[in-house]
Amino acid sequence: MAPSSVGTFISFLLLLAPGALWQLIRARYKPSVKETTLSELARVVLISLLATTAASLVLLFPVWLPLFRHADSISLGTPNSMASVLPYLAGVVATSATACGLVLIVTAHIWPEKPPISEGRVWSQAFVESKPDDADSPFLTVELLDGTIWRGELATFDADPEDANRNLALTSPLRRKRPGEQFKNKDGRGSRLVLLPEVQVKSIQVEYHKATAAGAIESEKKPHPILRRLRVAARRDNAAEP
Repeated sequence: MAPSSVGTFISFLLLLAPGALWQLIRARYKPSVKETTLSELARVVLISLLATTAASLVLLFPVWLPLFRHADSISLGTPNSMASVLPYLAGVVATSATACGLVLIVTAHIWPEKPPISEGRVWSQAFVESKPDDADSPFLTVELLDGTIWRGELATFDADPEDANRNLALTSPLRRKRPGEQFKNKDGRGSRLVLLPEVQVKSIQVEYHKATAAGAIESEKKPHPILRRLRVAARRDNAAEP
């Protein structure tokens, strides 16, 4: 039945909060699979029902029995006034908060380890979040589907949700190697950029470089903690250059 008042609508949303919270936490630990909207909604409603029932039992004596017992005395205005709804709305908020707390306790027991699935994109993790504080922009070796390899310093990258609309931009020092060729310097005159569409990228090797006390460039040798598909190199492979 559709909510007929503001208080009922807010209560409806609050009672669904535990199931929504469970769904969000679950998505960090278990890869999503293709499901119907009805299946996802049913899981949210079922978890919300179980968590809210448990929370209501916990708050039965301190909250809900006093509210029902003194229903007449706490109705300060007309039956449809906001003042008469506020005590019950406060009870719903307390119940929803308790239910969410129970969900957090249960999920912490089921999945005690750190979430293996990140909410952010892999590129953002590798190029921004995992970059050491004392490192410059990452140096990338990008292999395309046609076998072409580009090397250069990361300039920027797109965050568009559609794969076909994302690009990766490399800047000097730029080098390119086509199948059967050696690496060639592509800097030319002045600073240049090369744009690589994500749909054409086969693999990316990431190197973090930082300046030593003597001013030289040193490769960050610490392995990448979370990315398996992106390799962190210990040094640049200058032997492949002419």
